[in-house]
Order: sequence, then structure tokens, then C-alpha cells
Amino acid sequence: MPREASAFRKETRQMNLSRSTFDNLDPQKQRRVLDESLREFAERGYNQASINRIVARLDIAKGSLFQYFGSKEGLFKHLFRKAVDEIKAPLRAIRDARGAESFPERLKRVFSASAAFAQAHPFLWSIYRRMLTQEDFPLRATLLTEVRAEALTFFRELVELGQQRGEVRADLDPALAAFVIEATLDRALSAQDSSVLDAGLGLSADADTRQARLDALAEALCLGFSQSAAVEGVTHV
Repeated sequence: MPREASAFRKETRQMNLSRSTFDNLDPQKQRRVLDESLREFAERGYNQASINRIVARLDIAKGSLFQYFGSKEGLFKHLFRKAVDEIKAPLRAIRDARGAESFPERLKRVFSASAAFAQAHPFLWSIYRRMLTQEDFPLRATLLTEVRAEALTFFRELVELGQQRGEVRADLDPALAAFVIEATLDRALSAQDSSVLDAGLGLSADADTRQARLDALAEALCLGFSQSAAVEGVTHV
């Protein structure tokens, strides 16, 4: 067996064993480990985050954390990918829901659920914002590529569903529409805690105003994607 393949298999076995060890912990202890780790990365950034500070707050041996995740990088990847899994579940439920709910209604719910997730997980959102703005953030390209790919696939499938139901223009490129939706939502979420990025739109205001503006953004996108927006003589995308 080639040395590279052997090393890869060994690393994979070690990661699976570490994950299994962590998953066997009491759920409350798991939550404490993840919460304190998120806090450290959010407050200090990746490079300045300290495993020593994390284990001191948890009152556990340093070796335990390495046993669970292998390294600081392994811990960070676990946190990030777990967060992606947590937001994917409710969004998929909205996309896959059966019944008469229209494309605009589904998109409004997606915007609302995404905003609520960001509000409910301030440490996680702080880490994501750091990754967006700091080009030297370790693992930035790998993890942002993953989350962007997940989001674009989700929105492309949502648009395709709308096309199948006759609610979205049949000539609209689903990949292009997905890009526009993802970019709009990402800016909207960033504007929730930044008056500069909000630029007076109201996304950083009180909850009712924020919800109304999120709905308005979703409605504006849907209007552009709707069958009535297809004008004869206009070059279609």
C-alpha cells in the first residue's frame, strides 16, 4: 500500500475514533465543550485562540480535548461543520415541505430562519464574520468554499422547485438565481449587527422592523424571478 494512502487511512481512523469518543460524552458536557470553544474562537480569533484557556474554563485535562478532536484545527472544523448541519436541517424542512406553500412564502421563511439562527448564535456568527473579512484566517478558503457550495446548491434546488410549480420563470438560470439569493441573504445577515452595512434599511433595527425588511427583500427577489417579470424582447438570463 502506498505510504500516502496508508497515512490517510490512519488519519481517518483516528478522526473517527476521536469523534466517537466525544459523541459518547454526556450531552450536557458536549454542549459545554462546544460553547466554551466557540466563545474562545469568537473572542480571540483562530490564531490567538488558546486550548489552555478553553480547558481551564472547562476544568478538564488538556489531553482530553486533543483526544476528542485531535488538534485545534480539528476542534475548529468540528465546530464549523456542526453549525452548518444545524442550520441545514430547518432550511431543508422549509424547502421540502409538502403542500400549497408558494415559492415566495418559502423564501421568506428561509430568510427569517437564517436571521433567527444568526441572532441565536452570536459567537458562531462572529467567527463567520471574521472568516469573511480576514483573508489570512486559517482554513478560510476550505470552509467558506464548503458553506458557499452548500448554500448555492440549496437555493438552486429551491428555485428549480419553484420552476416546476410554475411560480418562477422557466427561462431563469437556477444557478444565477441562487447566486443572487445567497448574496442578498449574506449581506442582510451581516447588516443585522452593523449599522454601516445596514445603510438605513432597517435590518439592524428592532425585531419587527427587521422581519418586515427581510420579507421585503425576499419579495423583491421573487418579483424579479416571477413569470410576470419576463418581458418580451428582453434578453433572458
